[in-house]
Amino acid sequence: MDDAAAAISARGGSGKSIFLPIAPGMAKLGLNTRLNQGMRQSQEMILAPRMLQSIEVLALPLQDLEGWLGVQAETNEALLVEPPEPTGATEAQVHAVETLGPARSRAALAKASDDHHALLQAQPDPGESLTDSLLRQLDARAVTGDLGAWARFLVGCLTDGGLLETLDEELRELAISADLPFAGVLRGDALLGEAIGELQQLEPAGVGARSAVEALLLQLDPEDRDYALLCRLLEDFLVELSRNQRPSVASKLGLELAELDRLLGVLERLDMRPAAGHGSADAPTIVPDVLALPVEGGAWTVELTRGALPRVSIDPIAQELLESLERGDEARPYLAAKVEKARWVSEAVEMRGATLLRVASEVLQRQRAFLDEGPKALEALSMGEVAGALELATSTVSRAVAGKHVQTPYGIVPLRSFFQSSVGGADGASAIDAVREKVKELVAAEDAAAPLSDEALVDALKAAGHGVARRTVAKYRGELGIPSSYKRRRHG
Repeated sequence: MDDAAAAISARGGSGKSIFLPIAPGMAKLGLNTRLNQGMRQSQEMILAPRMLQSIEVLALPLQDLEGWLGVQAETNEALLVEPPEPTGATEAQVHAVETLGPARSRAALAKASDDHHALLQAQPDPGESLTDSLLRQLDARAVTGDLGAWARFLVGCLTDGGLLETLDEELRELAISADLPFAGVLRGDALLGEAIGELQQLEPAGVGARSAVEALLLQLDPEDRDYALLCRLLEDFLVELSRNQRPSVASKLGLELAELDRLLGVLERLDMRPAAGHGSADAPTIVPDVLALPVEGGAWTVELTRGALPRVSIDPIAQELLESLERGDEARPYLAAKVEKARWVSEAVEMRGATLLRVASEVLQRQRAFLDEGPKALEALSMGEVAGALELATSTVSRAVAGKHVQTPYGIVPLRSFFQSSVGGADGASAIDAVREKVKELVAAEDAAAPLSDEALVDALKAAGHGVARRTVAKYRGELGIPSSYKRRRHG
């Protein structure tokens, strides 16, 4: 089934082409082929815009769909796009629910949806951006004049992690381009150094550092009795520590292993990218398109997120005006086209919701164990399997899940992540993410003095029903940021 037919099928149609009957005599006159071609071309001209509209809308994530609707409303006075209703479930919205398990009442569904939407609405704001925070601090410290201009210039040169990694020579050239005071002369170089010093006094600690190691050093407290030792560890022993040569480092510093471990614990609390977790006003909040909600008796409901999408309809004023116009009125064709386009948009949005709900419900039904047990219970699943079960084209399923997210007990996750390739063979095929989760679980529970080798992880995975090769385990371990058993070993 192609995408166009799939789009029709999602609306409840047969997805088959419809042609007018041809009289037997026509074939003798050679008109059969020509009439079929003409009818096909005519039908494609009529259906193609709607199909393309549906396909386009289906592929849009929630945030992009809102923006797309805004553009459509600006260019079509017959389309009414209203803000979403913050509370209260309508009957139509309650029907947009699939239950994985025993059904429950409409009132219960509405209440659960309202409660969950309220929870989403109550999520904290990401906060002010790093740039705004630093500029505010500079103002509070009264860093003004020439020095203030240089300091504000440096704020714009920071990486997302808060480091100032640009070389001095490049900073000088950029300062000249920015026409900063005294740029290109010795006084400008002095201002650059002073501005870096001012920047490194701001919060979060470590911001403005020229390297990751300097960022760690800036986060240390000079008043700490261990300050000198911590500085030595960062400046002189990072290579040895990265190789887990802790006994050698302890010996060179004249420390017991337990004391070295205590100092390393202090360093582990530091961040090489001090501003990485800082709120950003520009970072969009992911709004899930679908909610997976637990209900009594171990059942789950899968429903579309309510209160997040604008309401789309034909403007009643435009509809009334169209009906009042005479057939010969010059404005009628123009307004009729606008009303028809508005109807297409409304139907496309409705179809998107229906198709997304069908696909999400089928996916979560097949990955039901994930809802109960988490990522470790994911099973291998292909889009072709879901498409076959729903009698849709695989490309339609792909568009339905593209950029969409699901709110689950384990966080907001991409809908696409439920499609898992299988790994393993005769010893047991498993979903890739399930194997990764099991590797994390095994490493977290291992004896730190005798960590599991990759061979031991293979055996443990096999015992858990995941038959994978050693090279696969090594690959997943690397992807998870888990060092080798040699580097994980704890001495003493």
